[in-house]
Amino acid sequence: MTMPLAQDSAGRPAPVMAPIVGPVVTPAAGSAAPRRPSSGRDRDRFVGFAFAAADLLIETDAQGNILFSAGARCRLTKGEVGGLVGTNLMEVVAPGDRKYVHVLFDRIREKARIKPSRVLFQAFDGQQFPALLGGCRLDSCPGSLFLTVLLTAPPRQGATAAAQGELLDQTGFAGILEERILAAREKGLDQGLTLLLVEGLQTMVEAMPEGAAMEVREGIDAYLRGISADGDSAGQLTGDRYGIVHAADIDGNEVQGHIAQIIEAAGGALPGGIRSWTLDMADDRLDAADAARALVYTVQAFASAQGGEFTISSLEDGANRLMAGAVERIGQLRATIDNRDFIVVYQPIVDIGTGAVHHLEALTRVDGMKSPADFITFAEDVGLIYDFDLLLTRTVLDTLQEFHKEPKLPDVAINLSAKTLMSPIFLKQFQSVVAPYGDLAAKLLIEVTETVVVTDIAKLNEVLQKLRGCGFRICLDDVGAGSTSFQSLYGIQADYAKIDGSFVRGAVGNPRDMAMLRSMVDVCRQLGLDLIGEQVEETVHADLLSGLGVSLAQGFLFSRPSRDFAYFAKDWSKVRSGGKVLLKG
Repeated sequence: MTMPLAQDSAGRPAPVMAPIVGPVVTPAAGSAAPRRPSSGRDRDRFVGFAFAAADLLIETDAQGNILFSAGARCRLTKGEVGGLVGTNLMEVVAPGDRKYVHVLFDRIREKARIKPSRVLFQAFDGQQFPALLGGCRLDSCPGSLFLTVLLTAPPRQGATAAAQGELLDQTGFAGILEERILAAREKGLDQGLTLLLVEGLQTMVEAMPEGAAMEVREGIDAYLRGISADGDSAGQLTGDRYGIVHAADIDGNEVQGHIAQIIEAAGGALPGGIRSWTLDMADDRLDAADAARALVYTVQAFASAQGGEFTISSLEDGANRLMAGAVERIGQLRATIDNRDFIVVYQPIVDIGTGAVHHLEALTRVDGMKSPADFITFAEDVGLIYDFDLLLTRTVLDTLQEFHKEPKLPDVAINLSAKTLMSPIFLKQFQSVVAPYGDLAAKLLIEVTETVVVTDIAKLNEVLQKLRGCGFRICLDDVGAGSTSFQSLYGIQADYAKIDGSFVRGAVGNPRDMAMLRSMVDVCRQLGLDLIGEQVEETVHADLLSGLGVSLAQGFLFSRPSRDFAYFAKDWSKVRSGGKVLLKG
């Protein structure tokens, strides 16, 4: 007997108990009410569970034809929800997600049950909306699939592409990967990460007829979404490389086989092979946040690896070795930050004409690192530069506090990565760091590095203007060398610009470099920027800058980086004799 369903006040279905047939038995006073037959009670219990977890219940046959529907209409039909019976489920799925839903159906048949995955449905008025589609099959009901539809909020910003029938790009996948790792640790989920290389895919599809090429691309996208966690955790990292976060029961060989079938069915022939690497997301050597960083770094390295590094068969465990290396390096970096296991050295920026120190630049040195740039680059790559930049700020302020009674206490420039500045919580955290130091914070200049990696220059400029409004002066680093592009120069209002040393040195004997240097100087001057020449090592470099009207310079001609902050604080008019040199730059 089918139990009728009524709509509650929210438009959701509520079970209605069928009338009891036969005489009504009144229990004796004090006795328990008669229990319903266990089969009926179990039936009601499972119906209750089903509607607690979903808005709409659907039964289909193997082809997706709807045999039964109950619950809320979910905007899929104008009339009663029962009106869906006799239609095909694909008619209410957004066109871009239909192949993907076929993959979900296949997985139900293969695995007996799938967890709810994000699907884009199409309402009766043509509007599209996301919902979670789950399902199972029962051996007692051969040929039927039992599905649940749960209305959900719009997808996360990073998952928008997946919700529209496409895979995430590398940036979007890195974001969802980090989110998945944190959730897996918190909730105890057993998930895996597979990196997939379909060698020569891009070349193959470009040579195929348009229709066949589309079959391959859409087929691979739909399959990888279908096996990914929640249906939104697969990304195309490059033309032939993919990343998928999935349930632990997904096997790399299974993935390779399915991809090969999709290509073969479309008449394609790969010039290379299909390889996959599955990484352990449950590595407990790092906390959840740093483990996420290690995996994201590994994915980025996989995406950018050049020919041969991830293509030879002997490298079966290559991605795992890369992951292990990332875990070790991140552990070391985290220890360096937590233990403050680094030193700060200072190099002066001087007035070329007088030799007087204008301000100092704070530079970091870390034991075991071949160069400071390696340390900073890796910290940026794994997302720890934010923690380090705030710690550097505090360390420099501690030094200024120590020498605050000196009458000639110099200003100090600290390097802050553009990635740090673009963090949504940076300003609040930065202000909390500098606030306890009071007026000393005004001694800081902020030197912005790696602006070339920023895609939203206007947003970065907005952050920098807020800092300028608080009294901080802004300096753009490495102008002309790629780290600060001309787009950044025009888009950011700053106080100083540092001309990369390669242009200064090159301009001495190369007319083309001289023309470039002169052009940069003119542009910066028109933008109201004071200029600093970097890597000034010989008198001829200083004379060249003076001739162009550049009054400030930094380099070995004046002083090497020194840990002896006291020297610059007490007697910084004698820079040319240099401070105590502990470390070379």
